[in-house]
Amino acid sequence: MHGINILLYSGNGTSPNAVRHTQHTLKMLLGHAYDIVSVDAQTLRSEPWEDTCAMVVVPGGRDLPYCNDLNGAANNRIRHYVQGGGRYLGLCAGAYYASKTIEFEKDKELQVLGPRELAFYPGLSRGTIYPGFVYDSEKGACAALVETTSGQTLPMYYNGGGYFAHAEQYQDVKVLARYAEPGICEDEAKPAAAVECKVGQGTAVLIATHPEYDMSDYPSAGELAQKLLPAEKERKAFLRSVFSSMGLKVLQEEAEVPRLTPIHIAGLRPEIAATVANNLQSISKDHIIEDANDIFRLTEDDRDLSLAGLSVNEDDKPLTPHFDLKAYFDALVGHRSQEWGGGKWYRFGNAMLYADVITSTQTVLDKNYTFSQALPDGLVCLATNQIAGRGRGRNSWVSQLGALQFSLLVRHSLQLTKAPVVFIQYIIALSILESIRSRKGYEDIPLRLKWPNDIYAETSEGLKKVGGLLVNSSFAQNEFLLVIGCGVNLSNPQPTVSINDIIQQHGRARLTSEDVLAGILVQFEKYYTQFCEEGMGPWFLDTYYARWLHTDKVVTLTTHDNEQAKIKGITTDYGMLEAVSVADPRKHYTLQPDGNSFDMLKGLIVKKT
Repeated sequence: MHGINILLYSGNGTSPNAVRHTQHTLKMLLGHAYDIVSVDAQTLRSEPWEDTCAMVVVPGGRDLPYCNDLNGAANNRIRHYVQGGGRYLGLCAGAYYASKTIEFEKDKELQVLGPRELAFYPGLSRGTIYPGFVYDSEKGACAALVETTSGQTLPMYYNGGGYFAHAEQYQDVKVLARYAEPGICEDEAKPAAAVECKVGQGTAVLIATHPEYDMSDYPSAGELAQKLLPAEKERKAFLRSVFSSMGLKVLQEEAEVPRLTPIHIAGLRPEIAATVANNLQSISKDHIIEDANDIFRLTEDDRDLSLAGLSVNEDDKPLTPHFDLKAYFDALVGHRSQEWGGGKWYRFGNAMLYADVITSTQTVLDKNYTFSQALPDGLVCLATNQIAGRGRGRNSWVSQLGALQFSLLVRHSLQLTKAPVVFIQYIIALSILESIRSRKGYEDIPLRLKWPNDIYAETSEGLKKVGGLLVNSSFAQNEFLLVIGCGVNLSNPQPTVSINDIIQQHGRARLTSEDVLAGILVQFEKYYTQFCEEGMGPWFLDTYYARWLHTDKVVTLTTHDNEQAKIKGITTDYGMLEAVSVADPRKHYTLQPDGNSFDMLKGLIVKKT
């Protein structure tokens, strides 16, 4: 399985604290290569998540609500996924839940007994191994001593977990850790606390303790936390070894979430940056802008960011160490010079907000309406690292050094009746491809479009996603305020492959982020200008179809008894897919996605008229 989504179940029964710690630890150890996506039972039942999934994770909580929501279709899909080569991680309740049979607090008030559908562990999971458990409480929590197969003995956070009875008797089960003390277990001196189960071609790891709990991030530094803190390094090493054994790409050194850095205002000319600064100052109060999502504090700097070669201090550290603003503006002028009339009237990209580390370029522009209204049309917000990057639906782009991630602000007038706003996503997607493939010598770089707005590369191992985008809009005063967000993996070898890797494999020179961003913006403005004047037509669609992956592809119409239909193109009014029935070519359909967030072509529904 080569997916980049790790699905973290956060549905009914999950403990909010367990979900938070699990997400934090997964991001810390695996977030460099995978996208941690929260999902519920409906997602696991109905959406086509398997092809992009690297692992399903079920955290601590309550086992019975899991059964109520996941029994049947969801469990069948999870099991089929794992048997086909997928991965499952169950923690505490998630480990009970994935055992063939459980005995929880037998003969006590909280008793839960019986078989479980997933049955990844082929035997009995019995608990609680240590007494005192209380739901939604830490009264029964303790620092349980656990012996790992590497020979270490370390304390792990424990709260209600069980043990895997006689795990050594099962051929496809490998014990990863044992309790140092038997607790309620009467026939094993050191019962299994963590097991790795072979399930078909896949792997399920079940851990009854909570090695995912990060004591350095714990809300209270009480006696329990003090017992656990000295073993933080060993706890993480244990999880790294578990994930490595499962075949995941593990970050061997701890990835700290970077601190936010200042957002710099830059412009092609000094007066452009000054105008942006003045506009923001005019809406501030005592140099503070309090908006719906963020608070901005304005500070003055006498350095000319339009020139951008200056240093921060006497150590000669560059103001923007990972992005050369001067090189970007030079490239912007250079790409425009190749357009008709030298592109002297082009404006997209003339103004920039740049941060080395930001929450999300999309959030800063889209969720702060007052702030965005003060910014000029065509401003681009760029970051080297995003710590909360946003993608379509529940997905988020894995955003780190080496990726080109930016958001563009466009004001689109309602009076442009020939130019429906829905096509903007198609125009920016094609602009990304053409900004590279239209370069001399780069025509054969195998970048393709996946409807509606994903960028893929054709590799020897099949199609690999290298980019995606989303468009958010608000409406006021007869115009749409569009925030076009793009994430392109230009140079990062994780999580799959980068555009520059593909370029280099084809014997061409690697491209800089400054030059690629400038090329995208110029290509987009060229397309956008023609779109506003002429509307959608062959001038655009001929190239779009040459680059996309879907002509004559067969899809399933989920609202028409799973009828098969061939894709022929997109409509020129609302950008829906056009398709004809495979069984009866006289039957034409206009299609829209089924609302899932994993694969827009796994299931399609006929648009209601």
